[in-house]
Formats: sequence, C-alpha cells, structure tokens
Amino acid sequence: MDLTTLELESLTKSHNFEIDSYIQEKLDRINQRISDLVPDCKELYHSLIDAACYSLQSCGKRLRPIFLLAALEDLQISWEKGLDPACAIEFIHTYSLIHDDLPCMDDDDLRRGKPSLHKAFDEATALLAGDFLLTYAFETIANCHLDGEAKVELIKILSQRAGGHGMIAGQVLDLSFEGKKIDRNKLLQMHSLKTASLFISCMEMAAVIANVSPSERQSLSTFAAKLGLSFQMMDDVLDITSSSEVLGKPTGSDLIKEKSTSVALYGIEGAKKEAEKFYSSALEDSKDLQHDFPRLKALSLKLFHRSF
Repeated sequence: MDLTTLELESLTKSHNFEIDSYIQEKLDRINQRISDLVPDCKELYHSLIDAACYSLQSCGKRLRPIFLLAALEDLQISWEKGLDPACAIEFIHTYSLIHDDLPCMDDDDLRRGKPSLHKAFDEATALLAGDFLLTYAFETIANCHLDGEAKVELIKILSQRAGGHGMIAGQVLDLSFEGKKIDRNKLLQMHSLKTASLFISCMEMAAVIANVSPSERQSLSTFAAKLGLSFQMMDDVLDITSSSEVLGKPTGSDLIKEKSTSVALYGIEGAKKEAEKFYSSALEDSKDLQHDFPRLKALSLKLFHRSF
C-alpha cells in the first residue's frame, strides 16, 4: 500500500466517506445538471448548441466544479446550493479549452480524447460555441436559487477570475512567451492567471455561498492558488512524459511550439519538485483554515498524484 493510499484512508475513514465514490457521485450530478441546462435545441441555430454539447459531453473530469461542491460540504453547506455555479465554472472552463485549441491560438486537434471542436465542426462554429458557453455561464448564475446579493458576488468573482485580468490575461502571456526564455516570476504569473484563476474562483464562490469570514475566504483563495500552480506544473511534466491516449489531448506540443513551461525552465525533475513544493505549501496553509476540509484535502491529494 503506497503513501497516497495511506493518506487517503486516513483522511476519509474518520469522516466516513469514500473518495472515489464521492467523485463519481458528484460527477454524475454535475453531468446531469449540465444536460438539463443545455438541452437539445430544435431551432434553426441548433448547430451552435450541438457544438457546445459536443465539447461539454466529452469525458471531462469536472475537477473545478467538484472542488467547489466539496468545499461547500466541508463547510457543512448543502452541495446542491452550489450546483449551478459549479456548472457555470465548467462552462467557462470548456469555453477556454475550445478557444485554446483554435488554429489562431494553440492549434490543437485533440481534446478530451476526441477531435477538437473546430475539427469536428468548423472554426467559426467553435468560436461561437465558446462565446455561447462564456455568456451562458453568467446567465446560469443569474438564474440560480441564491439570493440576489450572493449572485452578484458570484458573477463578480467569475468575471474577474476568467476575464482580462485573470484567465484571459494568462492566455495572452502564454502566447506572447512562445519561443522565449522567461524567469520564474513570469512563469508563476502566467500559470497563476491562466490556470490557478479558475481554481481560486471555485474556493471564493464556495466561500460566498457558505457566507464564511473574510479571513477564511482569503485562506481558501491562497490554498487554491498554490494548488493551481502545482496542477499546472504537473501538467507541463505530463505533456512530456505521458501519452495522448492517457491525457486525451496532444502531448509533446509544448516542445514543438517552444512554449514557456516549468519543464522548459527547470527540467522534468525540477518541475516535479516545484509542483510538490506548491502542493505541500497548500496543505500546510490549510492547517490555518477554521474548518477541517477533509474532502478538499483528499481531492487535492488525488489531483497531485494524477489519480483524479
């Protein structure tokens, strides 16, 4: 029995939940709600919705929405209160993948084990499907069953974290750094904006729904920021060491496109060590949280070891 298994057993046994079953249950609920929110369309423009569903219904792991729901349960709040906001985050994430794959961006032909949307349909439809999911995310939050003040705050969080000073800014840096050698500060800024931003939004949205203290919200945000950095650094490593069959997306493309990654800066082993530092720091910081967060910690452990 390896260390990961022992740690997971220790986390879950005392709180009476089994993490793999927990993930599958939440995955099923999120997938069902996404189907409810984006049903089949019979209108003349049905190709737009068909295209969006093509990407939404791919084998996504729903990492970010599951983290939001887990945070709510750890805060002793019904996860159902966060289901629509969690789906909104998945809409944003899926839109970002659709646009990232476009020929004018990263020009990738495989996503989640299937042809990228612009290959399965066409480039214009892919662009518009991404636009639809981006805007529909905010409509989904506006229509959810939370009070008006909470909905406004959730929309504010998501628009900031996914916008021009968040995820989109990170994509701009990613493109502008291609073929260039960058230092640690620039690398961390890019990863923090492009990848960690949505993880942070999950924790901030959970904090709003649960109405926690400002200090607890800040602690959750810091935890998510470090976890997001660790996740991206391991993603950089897997682009070199894994296969397209395992990841469901092209591998080796970072090298071909001369992307500025943690592997380019530190090498494979160095990038792994950096990822572990941020993961360990995130868990260390979590000790200062007012709640125990066993689900978040179990999910984080599986995420770091890529068994989720």
